[in-house]
Amino acid sequence: MNRRFVAIIVLIVGALMGLYFLSGSGGSSVLLANASDVAARPHDYLDRELRVRGFVKPGTIRRMGDRAHFVVELDGQSLDVEYDGNSQLPDTFGDAAPVRVDGHLIDGKLMAHKVEAKCASKYDAPHAGESDYGTSKHLDALQAAESDG
Repeated sequence: MNRRFVAIIVLIVGALMGLYFLSGSGGSSVLLANASDVAARPHDYLDRELRVRGFVKPGTIRRMGDRAHFVVELDGQSLDVEYDGNSQLPDTFGDAAPVRVDGHLIDGKLMAHKVEAKCASKYDAPHAGESDYGTSKHLDALQAAESDG
């Protein structure tokens, strides 16, 4: 191979690696996971910064001053969440709201430091007789909303 070609390749690879580490992706990434996956296999998510998505299970929200406890569910699986209250919960947070929750899994609970709730009006309501907020249709809507904002 031509030495000049090899030098250019090495330079490009070095520049890409530098950008990767300078962008903060080196070791500090957040793992995006569905609530159903975390609930089914919690041992796979220990010692990781998580961003868990799902829907607030109706009737589970308990507020304790700045703190809150609620359950996030998806596809019939539920995950308990303890929110530390570092910031106010979003106005759109409520029963059956699609949410993204950031935190760490400790003793089977997600200890959250950030909660984002999407506007429920952006989603189709379940069809008559449906009570499962974790249908793939709703997951598709949640994924579409994430790409918007």
